[in-house]
Amino acid sequence: MRIKLGISTCPNDTYIFAPIINNYVKHELELKIILDDVELLNNLAIQNKLDIVKVSYGVVEKVVDNYKILKAGGALGFGCGPIVVSKNHSTIDELKYKKIGIPGKNTSAFKIYKHFFSDMENTFIEMRFDEIMPAINKDEIDAGIVIHEGRFVYRSYGLKKIVDLGDLWEQKHQTPIPLGCILISKKIENLSKYFCDLIRDSINFSKNNYNNVFPFIKKYAQELDDEIIKKHIELFVNEYSLDVSKYVNVLSNFIGTKESIFAK
Repeated sequence: MRIKLGISTCPNDTYIFAPIINNYVKHELELKIILDDVELLNNLAIQNKLDIVKVSYGVVEKVVDNYKILKAGGALGFGCGPIVVSKNHSTIDELKYKKIGIPGKNTSAFKIYKHFFSDMENTFIEMRFDEIMPAINKDEIDAGIVIHEGRFVYRSYGLKKIVDLGDLWEQKHQTPIPLGCILISKKIENLSKYFCDLIRDSINFSKNNYNNVFPFIKKYAQELDDEIIKKHIELFVNEYSLDVSKYVNVLSNFIGTKESIFAK
């Protein structure tokens, strides 16, 4: 069966899917792989271009006509949310009316920022997640919403953390932070269990054979050092990557739809 699969280049996604892509776990799929920035994947999902795709929870409301969420493979957790960083500012109040770099208007990070700071009247500049911190350093923007491995390396750019949006989310809602999920096209929704089982087998393979999958992860890891890659994976790949069933209602509320969006 030919499947168009899109995942991000972040270590958590390449860790989860490396065994599938490289046939370390058995399957009979013919895969066409797209590895790119999550906002590009969000837009491909909006265009209904892929069969299986990693997206931000922030975009799901826009794609419910064509996709369902798999209960395995996503990113949900505690202590792993987006952060707001700056070079010249120290408090969130100082950012009112300021120019802020964001990793995309469809991202969960942007949705969470607007959830808490909708009255800031910022000018938002969309850019790839890995371009945000360099843009702050060049004074092209005043601050940025940083995702992925940015929470580990922002200090190396000489930046200060102004607010941890994940902490705010956890304090207010007492639930893990909704970041990303794996969508399956409704055209192949009958294969949802097969793909969930395959993803879980893939995660278990990576857990038990890290040295086998590491070269693939490293290839796409934005020049991160090995220790940061490991921290990234440990933070973003967790029990919720195996099954988000416990938080289906919470996630449905975040998405903003009452439709049954999770695949059975």
